[in-house]
Amino acid sequence: MKTVRCTLSQLPSGIIDRLNKAMFFSSVGFAQLWKTLGGREVYWLTKENNQVLAVLPGVEFGRKPLKRFQAMPAGCYAELITVRESLVDRRQIALSTVRALKAEKYLKLYLTDYHSHFAGMTGFSVTESETILVDITSEDWQPPDKKIQSEIRKAEREGVIVQRFDAGRHFDGFLSLVRKTEQRHGRRVFYRESFYRALAALAEKDEHVRWLYTEYDGQPAASHINFILGDTVLNWQVYSDRAYSFLKPNQYLLYSVARETAPMGVRFLSLGSSPEEADSLLAYKRKWGGCEYSYRHYYLESKLAGLL
Repeated sequence: MKTVRCTLSQLPSGIIDRLNKAMFFSSVGFAQLWKTLGGREVYWLTKENNQVLAVLPGVEFGRKPLKRFQAMPAGCYAELITVRESLVDRRQIALSTVRALKAEKYLKLYLTDYHSHFAGMTGFSVTESETILVDITSEDWQPPDKKIQSEIRKAEREGVIVQRFDAGRHFDGFLSLVRKTEQRHGRRVFYRESFYRALAALAEKDEHVRWLYTEYDGQPAASHINFILGDTVLNWQVYSDRAYSFLKPNQYLLYSVARETAPMGVRFLSLGSSPEEADSLLAYKRKWGGCEYSYRHYYLESKLAGLL
């Protein structure tokens, strides 16, 4: 068994089809988004007897000796996609993949292991994140907290209308929401305009991107970017203008994506990981019901990184 690094042009078409069908985070479209931030998609193929058993997609940044690898960027999950289930020994594939990644001598190496594909791997620094997974399969599902229920009804009374994001009409308003949100939290804007434009173009052709938007008197009020990942819809990015908080648009957009995706076979609403010491945010998320789910991030830094 051997794991090798490949570029997109080196992948057989059948492998590309498998990646696109397996999970949004493994798709070529998602990997190529990161070109807007200087990344390039790469694929670590595990083979045996010249047959591909599994693939780990990821993104590289920089050039040697400063080359870095993430699977995936921005805390998105690493997906070890199997190709021949009957031949798969997941533990051995994970070991082979990790050996190859270490041998590449990346300056920094990150694996966000949501599905525990790399559990027990040694030689890494490890941190944990938690998300809240809410079961939304009930036909009459609503969050159990009475206050959240009241806020959803408030949004309905105010006439909040949920729209699918349309870059042609909404893009400038969306960027203003991004700026206001990051200013409110004392953070710099991380994603470039080109990233959002690429994501908007992908959303037009990939139903796994559920980008919702709402306005008030023609002004942007809130926007949520959600991803469908198998049986889960992830509330990935939330942007809003506090001036319109009386409308309760964030609560309504979150409720709306749950009701919109449940008929598509989605079972869980993931509220995403929360920053450390964000107690009020975590308390808010718990009001939506559900259970906490923990997953690990594996991190490896070369000696050179420590000198820079």
